[in-house]
Amino acid sequence: MNARECHNSSARILFLTLICGLFLFSVSCGVSKDKHLSRGEEYLQKRQFTEAAMEFRAAAEIDKNSAEAHWGLARAYENLGKFYETLDELRKTTELTPENLDAKVKLANYFLVAQPPMIGEAERLLAEILQINPGFIEGHILKASILAAQNKPEAEIVGVLDQAVALDPKRVETYLSAARFFMSKDKSKEAEAQIKKGIAANPSAALGYTEYGRFLEYAARPAEAEAQFLKAVETEPSNIAAREAQAEFYLAARQYEKAENSYRELVKIQQNSLESRLQFGDFYVRAHREDDAIKVYENILTDAPEYVRARYRLGEIFLDRKEIPKVTEQTEILLSINDEDTDALMLNARVKLEENKAEEAVKSLEEILKKQPSQKDALFYMAQARLALGQIDQARAFVGDLEKYHPAFLKTKLLKIQIAFSAGDASSAFKQSNELYEQAKNFRPNIETDAQTVQEMKVRALSARGLANLELGKIVEAKTDLQEIVKLSPNSAAALVNLAKVYAAESNFSESLNNYEKALALDGANFDALSGTINILIRQKQTMQAHAKVDGALQKNGGASNLSAALHYLKSQIYAAENDSAAVESELQKSIAADANYLPAYSAYAASLAAQNRVGDAVKQYQTIVDKKPSASIYTLLALLEEARENSPEAEKNYRRALEIEPEMPIAANNLAWLIAETGGNLDEALQLAQKSVNQIHNSADFYDTLGWIYHKKGLQTPAVEQLKKAVALGDAAAQKTGKPVNSAYRLRLATALAAAGDKVSARREVESSLQNIAGLSQKDAQNARNLLATL
Repeated sequence: MNARECHNSSARILFLTLICGLFLFSVSCGVSKDKHLSRGEEYLQKRQFTEAAMEFRAAAEIDKNSAEAHWGLARAYENLGKFYETLDELRKTTELTPENLDAKVKLANYFLVAQPPMIGEAERLLAEILQINPGFIEGHILKASILAAQNKPEAEIVGVLDQAVALDPKRVETYLSAARFFMSKDKSKEAEAQIKKGIAANPSAALGYTEYGRFLEYAARPAEAEAQFLKAVETEPSNIAAREAQAEFYLAARQYEKAENSYRELVKIQQNSLESRLQFGDFYVRAHREDDAIKVYENILTDAPEYVRARYRLGEIFLDRKEIPKVTEQTEILLSINDEDTDALMLNARVKLEENKAEEAVKSLEEILKKQPSQKDALFYMAQARLALGQIDQARAFVGDLEKYHPAFLKTKLLKIQIAFSAGDASSAFKQSNELYEQAKNFRPNIETDAQTVQEMKVRALSARGLANLELGKIVEAKTDLQEIVKLSPNSAAALVNLAKVYAAESNFSESLNNYEKALALDGANFDALSGTINILIRQKQTMQAHAKVDGALQKNGGASNLSAALHYLKSQIYAAENDSAAVESELQKSIAADANYLPAYSAYAASLAAQNRVGDAVKQYQTIVDKKPSASIYTLLALLEEARENSPEAEKNYRRALEIEPEMPIAANNLAWLIAETGGNLDEALQLAQKSVNQIHNSADFYDTLGWIYHKKGLQTPAVEQLKKAVALGDAAAQKTGKPVNSAYRLRLATALAAAGDKVSARREVESSLQNIAGLSQKDAQNARNLLATL
């Protein structure tokens, strides 16, 4: 690295400071191992865990066999919520210092929360602990945890906890461990009694009051909770953990003035430290006072340009505001100093996701995961990037890693809900939403997940459940959930948009429009609210008002390319409702000209061309889409268009490309199976594809028809007849339900298989039935039916 990498004055200052590894690099610059260890311990005491981790890492680089360095890293990583890294450092610590019983207890507890729990490993460590010190209290508490993991009787577990208390009746932590056990059994009365015993054992310790406050907050007893937090602070005025808990309580309760005062006191107590000021800025973000937060972070950088965490926070605010150039400015400064800065790479990846450049986001995230395979946020955003690319199976794989390395991470469930919606599985989305809601409802806030985040998860779970109910046609249930969200978040444009969708589903267009208008009043740039308004106006045939809305938005937009593209796309939908195909094409061309990466415009343009029988032009548009962003669904559409113009080789190529991206895509698999069978391809491959489709979707007449026809082609008439009968039954049921004509081709193929099986009577009955509904047969199928009937 050299100074020419620093392209502005801020970067130069930051570069010069970072030369000695104060905040980003873990090089020593002549500082001794002991000095790094001492600094690390000081940062731990101040609860500045990122800085502590950097100091301990520097010590470990000087001496990789330093047990103190690895023990420090384990404690820092634990407080930073880095599950896998903590586990790894605890292993190293216990190998280097087998007598470190605290480390062994922590490691055993990590084994117990792993998925699946590693109970045998925890029991091994427990035996070692008690052999070294039979009176080690945390060892007895560990024993109780192991018994709980083994589902042993409650009386046995409580007996072990009582033994732990007897070893030191004045120790508050033991009573709190007992309280946590009772909470896990939904025995809040017994849990509260244990906390009170802990307070009585040592009334001069803030810990008991702090935990009692958290318990009461969890039990929805806010006035009592506040009183306990106040006692904690009064008991130990300089106890940072107690003051942080009090501030978090006020923030979660939306008592913002009290919360602000609490965070100010934290800054004062910590002597205006950078970490405390950063925490103060974070409060402003969470209180939706981003301008105040920006001032705090910028003041930090004025005093300490090298404090990169303030830059990360600034970047995140600008990202939320969609002020991409400002985010880019921060990431460029960070990456000019250290092009391997994982936090900067993370910010860069999130920018790319915001810009719909998921492939570029994947590249940044891959760089992070090469260095830190279990990095929580990288796994989370990688799953989102894979979803954006339509790669549902790959997204599921990263969700699996999150569950493995971070089993308590609530946002993993959000990803599972997203995947369910992306896969069109509203039932699964509903199930996952319920599970997240229950998990959040019973979740105890901790250093990694504070009370406000838990509340946000409950709100998002309820919102997702409402949307799942909406997709499932359960309008009343959807309305109940989404109305509750509006009560909980009255200033949320997204909540109002979702409720507007329910009213639209009820055909209550006036109330739907009312909610969309309220959302636009809160967030004038909310495209979902605007597009929802336009859709309602179109349904009411009020296209003049719809045009006026979009024209007004275009005028306000001032030419911002990404929004202009979306607005011209929206205007094309109005013209489509007016059957003005020339104007539709013109608006879609404007959309593409405004933003060459706005894919909905390409899709709509291709669909418009296909509707005009301009299949060749439609193919070109869809090809442009997949060139920019490969998609299984678009490759499938391309394949269908190629089939429509009888270009079987290209159709087969596109179906195969779709399955490369999404191997479990049933429509592509089914259609490829049919194409292979009809063009004389490998029937074994076709059979495997058809079976996969039927196994995934059990109520598709088309899929059973394909499977049965392939069995017939292979000369296996018994299973062919069985599957083709299912296709006929499902096809008839669907026609009766929708009022559409039956697909007579199903009966024709059933008749063909019956004839091949020697059942000419049944074959004649089916082929005659197909000819009675000849409108449901193609010209070719109608002739085949006549030919078959002549042989029976």
